[in-house]
Amino acid sequence: MAAQPNLHEMRFELEVRIERPVAAVFAYVTDVRNLPEWQESATAAEWVEEGARFRERRTFLGREATIELEVTAVEAERRFDVKAVTGPVPFEISHVFQAVGESTLLRVTASAAIGGALRFAASMAKKQAERQFRSDLQRLKQILEGISG
Repeated sequence: MAAQPNLHEMRFELEVRIERPVAAVFAYVTDVRNLPEWQESATAAEWVEEGARFRERRTFLGREATIELEVTAVEAERRFDVKAVTGPVPFEISHVFQAVGESTLLRVTASAAIGGALRFAASMAKKQAERQFRSDLQRLKQILEGISG
């Protein structure tokens, strides 16, 4: 993300080990229709252009937003990257999938440029977003491993 005046760059990296083969984890994560099942803030998601562009509805910090995202990189069973092309906050998310024996190590890197009123609350927004991502990855692990929450 290019630096812009009056924007605060927010970035974090998380990882989770899921006791399922890479093919299964990749297939589930890249089917955006599954987003509401494992991401708490997602209320709906659908492909606008299969494999290239999708739309999601989310709630974050008490606000609802419809966001359109573009798939910026996809490598079967290795990588799935997206960036927001509409919505209140420009962001990018990278998913890297790595086989570890019969399980999968999923690394997620998220970056966002926060401006406007949220710029002054950037530290709080980052902590909230990182906490949400961490929780979502644990939910993903539970779903894919068949563990009831």
